[in-house]
Amino acid sequence: MPAGRSQNTRRSYRSPLREQHAARTREEIVRAARDLFEAEGFGGTTVAAIAATAGVSVQTVYSAFGTKAGVVRAMLEQMEESSNAQMWRSRIAAQNEPEKILEAFARWTCAFFVASKPLLSIAHGAAPELADLAAQGDAHRRLALTSVIGRLEEMHGLRPDLRREEAVDRAWLLTGVATFLGATRGCGWTADAYSSWLAETLGQQLLAPRD
Repeated sequence: MPAGRSQNTRRSYRSPLREQHAARTREEIVRAARDLFEAEGFGGTTVAAIAATAGVSVQTVYSAFGTKAGVVRAMLEQMEESSNAQMWRSRIAAQNEPEKILEAFARWTCAFFVASKPLLSIAHGAAPELADLAAQGDAHRRLALTSVIGRLEEMHGLRPDLRREEAVDRAWLLTGVATFLGATRGCGWTADAYSSWLAETLGQQLLAPRD
């Protein structure tokens, strides 16, 4: 076998192993960071502590995530998967009645927040490093709501006195993490109570009255 081919074969064989190792390392770092953030808070956790808990070097953490906030970013990216996002998107798309669409969206919102409730408290904190992450999350939520409101408008389900932009604003305000935390922590509501209230309130604020 030619030497060049042998080297290429070895490289293609080793590459998946390196990728698997890198993925495991990232998972260990994220797991260690989550435990430390929940115990010590974002501000009280150092990259050195994350590295020590994960059993890696500080440089490995920086190489994998860039910054401490980058670790939080990776956690947030896992939240949709934890809340069965694709299943909820399909369920919302399958609804043909405005009330059912909003109810499904409310339950997805609740599932999304419940999936990583401790992490949401961290990300919603006042740490300057997390401001851009919060802004990205808010923009992503507004985009999803714009799509939902667009469907409601096409179905003539929106209140006649409400413009699409105003409807998106109202839905965006109601579905924020601060409202979820206020309901479940401040008021002691269960997740089911929150999602039922959210669906009812979205309907009251957005939908045209039934004849």
